[in-house]
Amino acid sequence: MKKISVDHLARVEGNGGISATIDGKIVSDVKFSIYEGPRLIEKLTIGRTPEEDVSMSPRICAICSVSHKNAVLRAMENALDVKVSPKSYLLRELMHMGEFIESHSLHTFYLALPDFLGFPNAIAMASKYEFEVKIALEMKHFGNHIMKTINGRYIHGENAVIGGFGKYPAREELLQIKTRAIHFMPFVFKTVNLFCGIDYPDCPDAPTLYACCEPGDNKFGFWGDEILLSTGKTFHRDDYKKLTNEFVVSHSFAKHSLYQDKPYSVGALARIVNLGERLEGEAGKMYKKYYSSKWKSNPFFHNAARSLEILYSFERIPELVDEILKLKEDKSIVDYSAENGKGTGLVEAPRGLLIHHHEITDKLVSQVDIITPTAQNAEDIERYCHVAAQKLLDEGKEDQIRDRMDIIVRAFDPCISCSAHMAEVRNAPKNNWKMQLEEVTQKGDPAFIGVGNPTLSDDGAGIKLARELKNAGIQDVLLESEIEQDEDLWINDSDRPLIFLDAVDFNEDPGKVTLLPLHLILNNTSLSHRLLPTVSGLINYSKMKNTYVLGIQPDSLQKGNQLSAPVEKALNEIREQLTNIREQ
Repeated sequence: MKKISVDHLARVEGNGGISATIDGKIVSDVKFSIYEGPRLIEKLTIGRTPEEDVSMSPRICAICSVSHKNAVLRAMENALDVKVSPKSYLLRELMHMGEFIESHSLHTFYLALPDFLGFPNAIAMASKYEFEVKIALEMKHFGNHIMKTINGRYIHGENAVIGGFGKYPAREELLQIKTRAIHFMPFVFKTVNLFCGIDYPDCPDAPTLYACCEPGDNKFGFWGDEILLSTGKTFHRDDYKKLTNEFVVSHSFAKHSLYQDKPYSVGALARIVNLGERLEGEAGKMYKKYYSSKWKSNPFFHNAARSLEILYSFERIPELVDEILKLKEDKSIVDYSAENGKGTGLVEAPRGLLIHHHEITDKLVSQVDIITPTAQNAEDIERYCHVAAQKLLDEGKEDQIRDRMDIIVRAFDPCISCSAHMAEVRNAPKNNWKMQLEEVTQKGDPAFIGVGNPTLSDDGAGIKLARELKNAGIQDVLLESEIEQDEDLWINDSDRPLIFLDAVDFNEDPGKVTLLPLHLILNNTSLSHRLLPTVSGLINYSKMKNTYVLGIQPDSLQKGNQLSAPVEKALNEIREQLTNIREQ
């Protein structure tokens, strides 16, 4: 049995990985893992005012903050029965176009295109495709300009509020946006021809279900009050759970979703499959020129779909500006009197269907549920990677599996940060480290390394514990001073757990014991610890995932070799626990 892993997905937003386990001639498992910690936005907004919620919720992600802003505004205004003016409605759509242009141009040119032109990244690609790289950058800047003009900032803007806008853009600013959008059109056509004309690999190829917003009135668009499936079935916004059915998986901080126990996809490709025939103008012509049945079953066509949406957005901008300028009066913010209510907002983020559900009780937020596109795509990402891995394995192309999975994940353009938003917060039981230590030892007999300074009272706890474990006959225990003598023990065997014993200040009661992953210690500057820089530098990523720190909260770090009573008590508990584990 072997495992093929992409531990650090390149050219995606956030920190994630994909792995496939091969058992003989069978791909037995595929996991799309998201390593970033939960954002907890859903819990942090509880007890806040609606206005605070509208400001906080988009902080779940800096990449698609306009989509989150529009989604929470639509949810909150549905909950509070607020009807915004037509001008505010159109301006929100205009700033949404800015985000689509910014996000799609960044992804298609800088993140996806190197995959199909044979370059490791956009910087390397620029040597031969300088024009494409520069145009993508100009498009991205233009999208940012639109968001900043309308929402105050292009990241986490605050001009859009419940009931309208704090300030309306000037006529001259809107006309400038319109003129520049028109000037971009020749380059937009080149973008569509480029990405729709790529000869995408036919592996993977598998049908799926697509879901997106139903804009209504037989129009193409990026929001609505219903969810449309590729089967033709629709759900009202408040019935969104009939589609999403989120659940927790053990290998990822992001939840997954299934519809009727099957994966489904959201995103640009879902919108084009479900709504593409509604495209008008030049986008409609390009759709008819390039779209085929292959798009329905191959996730690589997400990139082609994004190029059509870039064209749609550029065409839509002049129309929106003209409609906005016809409405001369800048309406004041619509007030509300409701103290209770609940509402759902459906919006298409660049990466797919985004759902916000917010409830208000006695003027304060009482419940929040955010369903992100990546949480909905996660199951299909794993499925498509499995399909591709198995087909390549069958064809004797095992060496191509890793790169193919990497490209598949990137085709979905996962927004990892905002997908890691698990709402449930659990308190660890008392002495949770004992259960964790048992789980770690089930992976194999750990090697222990005692670190610290025995001349600074409790900072010597790790050294003392290591010496006592040695005297008790526990194998493979090293002191900090011995690690360079036996690197094979703690570096080369990646399958064997490695546990550092150390005093760690995590602001707990003296003597508190905690088992922490090493990467959390190394990446968390608020934790006081003492680990040799050479040690952390020598451990590779594979070993890092199987390395821990058994930390003891010190009481005193004064000069001297006498440990405090709470730390002595903790050492006794650790020795007893390790003895019990060895005897089981």
